[in-house]
Amino acid sequence: MLRFSPLQLHAIWCSTLSAPAGEKAETPGKLYPYGGQAVIEGVLMKGREHAAVALRRKSGDIQVVDKQLRSRFPRWLTRAPFVRGFFLLWDMMGLGMWALNHSQDAYMEDAGEKVEHKGTNWIFVITAIIGVVLALAIFKLLPTFLVDVIDTRIIPVAGAGLRNTLEGILKFGVFVGYVTAIGLMPDIRRVFMYHGAEHTVINAYEDDPARHDTDFVARHSRLHPRCGTSFIAILIVISVIIYYFIDRWLVELGVPAAGQWPVWWVRWPLRILLIPLLAGVSYEVLKGAFALRKTVIILPLIYFGMLFQILTTRRPTHDQIEVAQASLDAVRSREESTAPT
Repeated sequence: MLRFSPLQLHAIWCSTLSAPAGEKAETPGKLYPYGGQAVIEGVLMKGREHAAVALRRKSGDIQVVDKQLRSRFPRWLTRAPFVRGFFLLWDMMGLGMWALNHSQDAYMEDAGEKVEHKGTNWIFVITAIIGVVLALAIFKLLPTFLVDVIDTRIIPVAGAGLRNTLEGILKFGVFVGYVTAIGLMPDIRRVFMYHGAEHTVINAYEDDPARHDTDFVARHSRLHPRCGTSFIAILIVISVIIYYFIDRWLVELGVPAAGQWPVWWVRWPLRILLIPLLAGVSYEVLKGAFALRKTVIILPLIYFGMLFQILTTRRPTHDQIEVAQASLDAVRSREESTAPT
């Protein structure tokens, strides 16, 4: 299997969001928001200080590998509101790539292929860079480029508001098209089933953390309001709003513009430079929406994000739920054994 694949690009954004490492342990009535990600024939789960990836091997056994978490960034960056989102997601991407590479190695071993680890660090860095570049090109630059094409060659689009709205619609189109396309691949469909298993297990944990039996877990939804898919949907909506005000402000400052929209050589770099701000704001919105998920006024936002999870998850089998449960159990065991008393 190739070290770079659509799954690695998908892994950059499709992961359940969890709280910062080091957050206080569970208290009565408040459960820790564990997060995770689907990998090849397995599931990654993340806690405060530990993570674990559980894999279904060819033999039928479940292999679990755990890892102690260490952020690449100073503690204050992963705690500061409206700043932490970007850095937490970057940490999660690195953790997800570690789990994905581990699952690829196991998959290749089970297929009888030789696994070579020479140059693994360079391969990891290169594939991560390729994934980020492709994600930026496909989900950030392509939509804004298409708006320029529509405006100049099909029909004029007047005003920053209408252009940013059209850009947002095109982002949703690219997002849905990409997920639908890779979902046609058999291997990705199985990953989407494991993604559903991850959500199902977390939903069951948040319903009753004392229950572990598969039949109980399987009754829960494969959709979860704290998913990375929901994060992307919310980020697109927020980007329309933020870009609109930024574009208007730049035009008022005298930046070269066409139709009240900054020219492409100003707009394109700006779209990339604003990613930390967008990620930070979107993280806080999603985290706040989850905390207030039982509030009637918040429900439309929750359901809007979860709607897109229909594309990135599939109903899991009992065997896949067992794998996800093994991953969560391993993380909980580590977390509870090291939690302060």
